Amino acid sequence: MRIGVGWVVLGGLALPCLADWPHTIKWEQGVGGLDTYAAASWIDLDTPSVALTADDYLCSGLPEHAYITDLEFYGFSYYGIDYLDKFRVSFWTDVPATPNDASHPGSLLYQYEVSPADPGDPLKIGWHRPDPVNEPYKFKIDLPEDQWFYQGLDEKVLWVSIQGVMVTDGFFDAFYWFFRDRALPTWGDDAAFTSEYFGFPPWFNWGFPSPDPATGPDLYDGPFPPGWFNSADMAFTLTAVPEPVTCVLLALGALAFLRRR
Repeated sequence: MRIGVGWVVLGGLALPCLADWPHTIKWEQGVGGLDTYAAASWIDLDTPSVALTADDYLCSGLPEHAYITDLEFYGFSYYGIDYLDKFRVSFWTDVPATPNDASHPGSLLYQYEVSPADPGDPLKIGWHRPDPVNEPYKFKIDLPEDQWFYQGLDEKVLWVSIQGVMVTDGFFDAFYWFFRDRALPTWGDDAAFTSEYFGFPPWFNWGFPSPDPATGPDLYDGPFPPGWFNSADMAFTLTAVPEPVTCVLLALGALAFLRRR
């Protein structure tokens, strides 16, 4: 939760802050060329079945990256977009790797279920597909201001998970989150997966093949492309805005600049 801050008025000059300040890309882990495989990540109350895929990223500790405001990612609803109701977005602490276990999400820090955006809303608060014709697998989530995720101002590793919440219609439905192109360099550790439905209690690693069968099964059995980096990350981008105090300092700097002209 964040404190609502709209405009800062200094010396008769109103300057936009926080919600109106330019957002910056905090973490970009794009697809390159789309991978041909995707990870199960859904909640279907009809089956019932739950599958959760999460990936790690670096929280830089920079004040301009204080609040996560929106996410872009790639995926598909297996039986069509009409069977996708909401998205559950979660952020987690990091459990570092040990000789016998890969790193994985730890404590839950944040969770919010995002409904579809109102087509008439210019801010597109909720989830939508920016360009369903040319990029049918691309999704965007714009979080409401009171649900922006505060990362804090210390450098650390965090995990993000995105699950499709499927409609309740009496049938099995599924959402899959695309891997980043495996020919591109990866960051941190492989994405993590858990699902009692599939028989994978917390947490198994999406890296393939597993270096040691004792640490978990091979979750992936597809072809290995040329130039593969032997790692599996998810395709997503995080956007952020600054701490309120950072906005005020920037506003003061702007006002000083205007007064010196």
